[in-house]
Amino acid sequence: MADIASLYPPAPDAVPADLTAPSRVYRARVVIVLLCLIVFVGTYLGLTVGSVVTCYYCFSELAADEPPTPYTPPASSTKSGQYPRTSTPLTASPRPPRETKPVFGLIVGGVISALLCLFLVKGLFKRSRAGGGVRVEVTEKEQPALFAFIRKLCTEVGAPFPHKVFVVPEVNAAVSFDDSFLNLVFPSRKNLLIGLALVNRLNLSEFKAVLAHEFGHFSQNSMKLGSYVYTANRVVAEVVYGRDQVDDLLDTLRRTDIRIAIFAWTFTGILWVMRKALELLYRGINFAHVALSRQMEYNADLVAVRAAGSDALTFALARLDFAGDAFGQTWTDLTAAADHGRFTRDIYYHHTKAAEYLRARRNDPTLGGVPALPEDPNETVQVFKPEDLSVPAMWATHPANHDRESNIKVRYVRSPVDERSPWLLFDDVGTVREAVTRAVYLLARKTCPKELEDPEAIQAFIDAEHAEITYSLRYHGLYDNRYIKPGDLAELTVRAAREEFDDLDKLAAAHNALYGPDLKDRTDGQKARNEESGKLNRLREGAAALTGTDFEHRGRRYRRTDVERLLKEVDAETDRYFESVHSLDRNAFRVHYAMAVQLGETDAAELERWYRFQLGVQELHSTLVGWAGFVQSTMAGMAGKRQVPEQDFQNALAVLRQAHETLRLQLRGANELLLPPLTNMTAGEPLGPFLLTDPLLDYLPTYTNSLDGAWVQQLLNQTGEVIDKAARVLFKSLGGLLALQEQLAERWTAARTPVVTAETNPVPNTVE
Repeated sequence: MADIASLYPPAPDAVPADLTAPSRVYRARVVIVLLCLIVFVGTYLGLTVGSVVTCYYCFSELAADEPPTPYTPPASSTKSGQYPRTSTPLTASPRPPRETKPVFGLIVGGVISALLCLFLVKGLFKRSRAGGGVRVEVTEKEQPALFAFIRKLCTEVGAPFPHKVFVVPEVNAAVSFDDSFLNLVFPSRKNLLIGLALVNRLNLSEFKAVLAHEFGHFSQNSMKLGSYVYTANRVVAEVVYGRDQVDDLLDTLRRTDIRIAIFAWTFTGILWVMRKALELLYRGINFAHVALSRQMEYNADLVAVRAAGSDALTFALARLDFAGDAFGQTWTDLTAAADHGRFTRDIYYHHTKAAEYLRARRNDPTLGGVPALPEDPNETVQVFKPEDLSVPAMWATHPANHDRESNIKVRYVRSPVDERSPWLLFDDVGTVREAVTRAVYLLARKTCPKELEDPEAIQAFIDAEHAEITYSLRYHGLYDNRYIKPGDLAELTVRAAREEFDDLDKLAAAHNALYGPDLKDRTDGQKARNEESGKLNRLREGAAALTGTDFEHRGRRYRRTDVERLLKEVDAETDRYFESVHSLDRNAFRVHYAMAVQLGETDAAELERWYRFQLGVQELHSTLVGWAGFVQSTMAGMAGKRQVPEQDFQNALAVLRQAHETLRLQLRGANELLLPPLTNMTAGEPLGPFLLTDPLLDYLPTYTNSLDGAWVQQLLNQTGEVIDKAARVLFKSLGGLLALQEQLAERWTAARTPVVTAETNPVPNTVE
């Protein structure tokens, strides 16, 4: 085993001995979940065994031979022991009618109980393998230092060593396990997932804290309940919500001859009652487990505090959102390079550069950073505000960050700080990073070239792209992530050329007023409204929990019942803001077009041509985004249904055909849009061929009685590809357009002649 002493951050001093002892609330919720599971298992086994016994009884009765009817002598008035006197021959008396088997009822009962048993047990044999996405297993032989670090941390926190260790590309750290029906009896073996993007943004102390949190789950006996709950959920979900060929058969039988349909409908009713009963259990288990999960997270956080102190985990939480944003920007950048056939060998080199780019773009050099600790080791610093309802994406089901910080610092323990990078724990870092990078390309683009380029060369491509979409700070974010709407260009060009701004002083004043001193306040106000809207929407949808009975909004406290009203007020303010910026878009075109006209017809034509290109790409992008959402919502409405009403089926076909036709028309229209001079693109070429790599998929057949899932997915994939590439062109084009306007204004200002005043022969202002 590797000597890890020099790379292992020390544990903090003076940690309370009972810091991680489960609270009374924690223990109570464990008992509640356990009772719910016992009720579920008892009910499930009772239904299953009952259906098996009933089925066996019915069919065994059908197979049994009928016993002979015993002979019973007729009643007689003779004395005992005397034969009756009769003149007729002695014959056997006729048998009385015997009771016949309820054959039909036994058949129906046997079939129904067999089908119920089938519905109950089919979910047991569907194995669910954790994972999906990119997972690269690492071994102790390959990474001895990392495994020594993990082993020492497991010993420190009292957790079992993970079954396997995987590295994944994103910002993540998690416990993972496979499950099958055996896990209702035997707990799953747990695997550890380590996100390399997490490694890339944390220091060693914070990395230790995050892993200690995960190993806190490893050491929790309640985690075993979690695996049972997960397995039970999968089984119940398959019974309650799963639909397969058995449901198709039942649906077909309900529409056949009434003599058969009546029994199919009877079974449907029995099945509905059974499913509803199990659904109630399903909801009860999950309601109890969600409450337990919060306590498990709080307890795992305290395990991390014991291993690394209060600050390390708090600071790690503070870095996660920005690390995720940077990773998203990284993939956007690398996708643009891949569209030109260029692939990097190290995604994490660009992850670091993306963080630098986002800080510069958002004009915030402290973005993703953490505050300095006070000199007094007994004092702490508050990182998350009480109204902060955000949760990092990697821990989306966890409590809010402010609540976690409060729990972490109930008994504050100063963290020893080790600012070194966790990459020191990896041997041959370049090989690991390249292996994960290749796996990401293979998953996302279905191909990966054998030869990858040095990241520095790819970053030069990316930097050129960034330069084009990094707008001047004078705009204060005015043009970030929105369409420009100047209005009817034909009308504006006539007015700007012939009716407006014939006076140069008036034109100069209009230009100076475009981006006035109040612009920053207006854009900052809208950014604040966006945050408020996100918070209010999460509260309305139940995606954020209140710490108490109310929440803060603009310095006042409100209850959940006020959310809808407050959201309408914020939305109304947002609408007024966009009305004002669209008016500014209109004025910006009028002013700069007037300047271009005075500079020369060539400049005016270039500006108008660029605006028309920008508006054309915006129209293409917005149209396809709308249709993609329409298709997804239509298909979501049919999800889980193996049979749909004919009218719904025809409506879905119509939506898919219209979406396909819209995509075809938009691509054809894009062939008429000629690229302006943009970085890494050829000016004058049509936009259409760039937007879609492969040929457009064929039409849906005229006559079809089923929806081809592969066809629908290909339609969504191709639409998504066009949307993504159009968005890239959109923001590049807008950056180029703004730069063109700035150049026109500089040239116009430089060419403007001073006004000469003469009493008898005044000289008019002109621009050469």
